[in-house]
Amino acid sequence: MLRVNRIYGPQERWQRESVFAADFQGGCWRERTSVYRISRWETAKVRVPYLAVRRYEELLQLPAHRLVVLIDTMYRYSAQVPGAEPLLQRPPYRDGPATAERMDELLEAVQSDDVVNGDQWDELTALLVGAGQVMLPRSTWAHLADRLLAEMIVADGVAWAQRYEALNRLLAHPLGQQPAVAACASLAADRTNQVFVETVSVLDGSPHPDAAAHVLQQLVHPTNDRAQYGALLACVRKLRYGHFTEPQVRRLVPIVNEFATDPAYYEDTRLLAAELIRQIPADLPADVRRRIRQTASQAVAHRPGPETAPRRAFSERIANTTVAGMVREALRFPDKLLPDLIEEMVFSPVFDVRLYAALLLFGTPYRASLAAALAIELVDQVGGGGSEVARALIEALRILGSEKQRPLIERLTIAAGMPHPITLAAASAIGHIGGTSPDHYWTRAIDQHAGDWHRTRRETSASALDALIYGLGITRNMAVLRRVRARPDIPPPAQTAAGWWLNLPTSVYESAKR
Repeated sequence: MLRVNRIYGPQERWQRESVFAADFQGGCWRERTSVYRISRWETAKVRVPYLAVRRYEELLQLPAHRLVVLIDTMYRYSAQVPGAEPLLQRPPYRDGPATAERMDELLEAVQSDDVVNGDQWDELTALLVGAGQVMLPRSTWAHLADRLLAEMIVADGVAWAQRYEALNRLLAHPLGQQPAVAACASLAADRTNQVFVETVSVLDGSPHPDAAAHVLQQLVHPTNDRAQYGALLACVRKLRYGHFTEPQVRRLVPIVNEFATDPAYYEDTRLLAAELIRQIPADLPADVRRRIRQTASQAVAHRPGPETAPRRAFSERIANTTVAGMVREALRFPDKLLPDLIEEMVFSPVFDVRLYAALLLFGTPYRASLAAALAIELVDQVGGGGSEVARALIEALRILGSEKQRPLIERLTIAAGMPHPITLAAASAIGHIGGTSPDHYWTRAIDQHAGDWHRTRRETSASALDALIYGLGITRNMAVLRRVRARPDIPPPAQTAAGWWLNLPTSVYESAKR
């Protein structure tokens, strides 16, 4: 991410590391920097310091903390050992009254109705984890977790990533973890809540026994399908980190086996379960390991993929199209990692892996050219009947797309004869993709799926309505939400969903935009 931003940055001469290193000193970075150091940062031979990332942002004229939060998020997901502190280590906070006063200011803002932006959440939680055993009333920890979670689930883009990282710090904090776990569990059990997957899946970052217990509870007795899928996602990292006890792992095996082989579950659920099977610890009884291997083999045999070309060729084609669309040619930089990231973004069976690959690419100048290439491929896949690949491409455009790709996603939400996975993926993406949609689009889409629900009572139409209402909420279109809530022809759950978005506290809604 650092290298691509430098090479395609505002000054073409920075393609040469020696020139960039010569210009690096200044702003927040006081030291002279060598070509060797720049190279080691950009190739991940050594961990890049926080202030160096901030200097990249300054020199490359990027929004403050744009690269910081994305690196924080990547480090957090891929860390070998979870912890409360951000792995992109901040400079030491100064001791004394000034630090305590700043923490008090931030705590007061969070506990009031003030607007709190992502940078403030980053600063507050970094102070809390840096201060060690800071003594706060349990009610204060609970309020912090409740508000942070409420903002995270209605935020988008960088604002979401900052709050996600901040919540993970609380989930691993010695004193903050229990209130944070309790906040997630309580919201996940609330059937009126409208955002379940990340509410449950974020528990993957907590080593507290309550987190593992709640994840298993949502697998066996889920609030709904979305909460259950979030629990399955949480198991990926919880297995990696050894958060489950041996009895819990034994209990998990038949549950995951069922997800992987039962055709009643959605395709992405079955594929995710098959991937989890590979992570089950090897020190289980032989008969259990044998069932695991058989289930994994069955699931892999039915894994979908592109029908006309191997995945690698597919990914390299998209990568070549993306590079060809860049503003300048980078002769000295053949990007061998780009096809890998595209392959992960489209074909990984783990939703979080697809998400983080897209987020990493979002933080590079590739974003616009890649989105254009994905949109062209999406049209071809839809026309050729490639529903699974098309769904993954829509998911990627949810992160990478701009107002240029928005009309395509709009059309897919209302196009007649579309396979349900494509319609639902498009409806789920419309709230996040760049740009805005006029009210007449929202009205038409709601009319179409509400009418279909009245004629057929199909669950697929109700799901599309829920996704569209989610999009209205994320884009804060209160006028259309109020009209939806008042319509007698809308299914009661959809009316409830519209009301949930309309009743969110103003401080939460306004803060989540920043």
